[in-house]
Amino acid sequence: AAAAAAGECPAGTGASCVPAVSEVEEFEVRLMQERIQIVQERMSGHDKLQQQQQQQQQQHQQHQQYQQHQQFHASAREVASHKAASHAVLSRETGAAATNTTTTTTTLDATGLTLNAAGDLVTFITSVVTYGFGALVLVFIFGYLRTSYPIMYAHNSILGLVAFMPDETFWGWVPASMEYKLEEAIESIGLDNAMMIEYLNLMTKIFLTIGVPMFCIIGPMNCAFGGFAAGEDHLSYFSFGNVEFGSWLYWVHPFVTWGVVLVVTCNLYDAQRKFLVH
Repeated sequence: AAAAAAGECPAGTGASCVPAVSEVEEFEVRLMQERIQIVQERMSGHDKLQQQQQQQQQQHQQHQQYQQHQQFHASAREVASHKAASHAVLSRETGAAATNTTTTTTTLDATGLTLNAAGDLVTFITSVVTYGFGALVLVFIFGYLRTSYPIMYAHNSILGLVAFMPDETFWGWVPASMEYKLEEAIESIGLDNAMMIEYLNLMTKIFLTIGVPMFCIIGPMNCAFGGFAAGEDHLSYFSFGNVEFGSWLYWVHPFVTWGVVLVVTCNLYDAQRKFLVH
C-alpha cells in the first residue's frame, strides 16, 4: 500500500497494483483537457465563421444574378416595345403607299443592302453606259500603247518564246488572244499567270452558259407571266421579284436554280481536271 501510494509497485504484485496519481498530475491532465476543449471550440467557431461567409457570398452572387436577370428582361421588353412601335409605323406607311405602288424599298438588316425600287432602272442604265464608256476608253488606250511600245506588250513574241506574233494593227491582239494555248502560257509567263488566264476563261464560259439563257428565256418568262408583282420597279421585271405569289413560275425556278448549280460545278471540275495535269 505504501508503495502504491508512492506511485511504485513492488516486484511480483502484477496487475493487482495500481499506482497512485499525484494531485499535480491530475491538475496537468485537467489543464490539458481544458486546452484541448478550448482549441476545439475555437476551431468550431472558425468553421462556423467560414460557413457564414460562404453563405453570404452565395447570397450576394444570387442577388447579382437576379439583378442581371431583371436588367436583361427590362432591356428585352424595351427592345420589343421599340420594334412594335417601328412595325406599327411601317405598317401605317406601307398601307398609305399601297394605293400608289405595289412595292416598297426595304433595308436588309443583315447586309445593309436595299431591294430594287422604282427609279433604279435609270440608275442601272446610267451605270452601264458610264462603265461601258470607261472600258472602251481603256481598250483604246491599250491599243495605242501596244502598237507604240511593242517590246512592253509583245516581248515574248519578239523573242520567239511563243508560236504566234500579234499583228501591228490596232485590233491585232484579238486574234492573238484567240490563239492562246495553255502550254505556251505556262512556259512563257509561268504557272500562276497561266492559271489566272484559265480562271478568266472559266468565268467567261460560265457566264455565257448561264447568262444567255437567263436573259433570253427566264427573264422574258418572268416579265410576261410573272404577274407584274414588281409594280413600278422596272429593273425587276426580268427577275424573280416580278413573280407574284402562287404563280406557276414557282415550279420553274427550282429547276433553274439546280441547273445553275450543275453548270457551275461541272465547269469547275472540268477546269480543275484539265489544269491539274500541268
